[in-house]
Amino acid sequence: MEKDHAFDDAVIRAELIKHLTPRNILHLCCTSKKAFDLFIPHLWHTRRFYTNLKNIPGLKRYQKHVKVIKDLSIDLAVESRDFWSFPNLQSVQFVQQSAGHFRAYSSSGNVNTARVDLRLVLLLKTVPLLQNLTITLALDNSDVFQHFLASLQSLTHLQKLKMTCTEYVNPTHIQKVINACRQCEGLYLTFSGADSFKGIEEKEEYEQAKIDMEEMGDLAVKTLKLSTTLADQEAAIMVPLLKKCPLLEELHIFNIMVPETVDLLKDALRDGACPKLRIFQPNRDNSLKEDPLPVLLSVMGPDRGMGAVGLEKITITSSHFKFESAVAMTEHLSQSLTQVHCQDLMMNFEVFNELVTGLPHLQSVRARLNEISVQTVDINKFDQMCSRDWVCLGLKKLQLGSQLTQGIPTVKGDSWKQSLPKRCMDYMFSQFAKLEQLEEWDFVAGPVDLFILGAGGYLRQLENLTSLRRLGLGPKTVYRMGSKEAEWVAEHWTSLEYVDLASSNVPVLIIDISRVKPDKLALDTFIHNLRSRRPRIAFKK
Repeated sequence: MEKDHAFDDAVIRAELIKHLTPRNILHLCCTSKKAFDLFIPHLWHTRRFYTNLKNIPGLKRYQKHVKVIKDLSIDLAVESRDFWSFPNLQSVQFVQQSAGHFRAYSSSGNVNTARVDLRLVLLLKTVPLLQNLTITLALDNSDVFQHFLASLQSLTHLQKLKMTCTEYVNPTHIQKVINACRQCEGLYLTFSGADSFKGIEEKEEYEQAKIDMEEMGDLAVKTLKLSTTLADQEAAIMVPLLKKCPLLEELHIFNIMVPETVDLLKDALRDGACPKLRIFQPNRDNSLKEDPLPVLLSVMGPDRGMGAVGLEKITITSSHFKFESAVAMTEHLSQSLTQVHCQDLMMNFEVFNELVTGLPHLQSVRARLNEISVQTVDINKFDQMCSRDWVCLGLKKLQLGSQLTQGIPTVKGDSWKQSLPKRCMDYMFSQFAKLEQLEEWDFVAGPVDLFILGAGGYLRQLENLTSLRRLGLGPKTVYRMGSKEAEWVAEHWTSLEYVDLASSNVPVLIIDISRVKPDKLALDTFIHNLRSRRPRIAFKK
């Protein structure tokens, strides 16, 4: 029989849904009963449960269609366990906040924490197709641990586990959990607690866990995020685990407690552990006197062993990133590193200069530069730094925030003409001009407007940036661009599609801009003229 509805075909329907928001699907369901029957199941794929399951209309009828449950409070799962029947569930989050709520009140006797955890792990046995699991547990309870281990062994489709343990965990339990997740591609493990009263029994547990880890078979994990507050877990769990991850591509280590771990990690990586490691996100712990990053980076290059691909991306989230780490990158990772993202720190100009003049394959950089002064840069080396050419001429994405112009109100004043920041900007823009493959550029360096054709501006030097598609300028820039700049941009930046005049991608604190105001009339003229010449360019201000 001929189909009587355009969306009867499941392939067409699935392709359409890729481009619709839940609200769009809801409106589509209201157009007809036929459309309702065809599309209402898809609305249950990402249903967010913030109320008791008993009170959700239609849940019983459509439970089989639910695939993703986000932010499900643990208390709802426990109280409504009789209504828990999701045979096709693929992803679930038992949010940590709820677990914290239970544990905060467990001491008063109102809540039995172990009982709550036990009910949670038993629920997992009812969802055989589960692929992604986020859960917080106290695995020090033997019943909870045994049932959780059994649940993991039954979840043969599990691909990603995010587990947080807020209490001390027997290290042999950790090993068994990891071994039960050997097929997972993503492991996110957070262990906290204290073992300050560790005795002979606990010492034997760590020794046994290390033996079990070393005898364990290889894992399929490609992304590993590991955080612990216990130093003994580093030698017993962390280092042996890395030796069992031949497919690992992305590694996050949130802290290292003892310096001996750095040597163990160095030896493991140098001896061939994690040969496919491409992405690294370290977070230095302040308890270490020496920064471990230079040591670790020295054994992450493509020359460290047979089949090693070499580190391609590093994300620095710590506020500690010193010149020694930059030198380690240029010495050991110059042939592999393509992305350097510094999230929170203010980087000295000397460190930034070492990266862009020593990493020829860089394609993406995110950094924020500290103001330049005798306190932040070696003046004796300044001229030498400004004579070095950038080697990353294939750079495609540059997100650069700068406090170099801090305290300089105008590019026309003598304080600018005679300043170190001007000498630095002269150098920087001479290098920007060579980035002919640059496609996305966020540049926050207020309060001075450097993108003008007049005195003090650098726009005229940038005519070779014909590949630039997106330009983002900081919200605290004192814009003076006008009609001349619009004509120039329209003529030379032929690929430009988007101009963001309030970019917040690289937040930089610029103080004392009260003395200067943007030329609003000139800026409006710039936007109007550029839009009239290039109608497809979008603006944000």
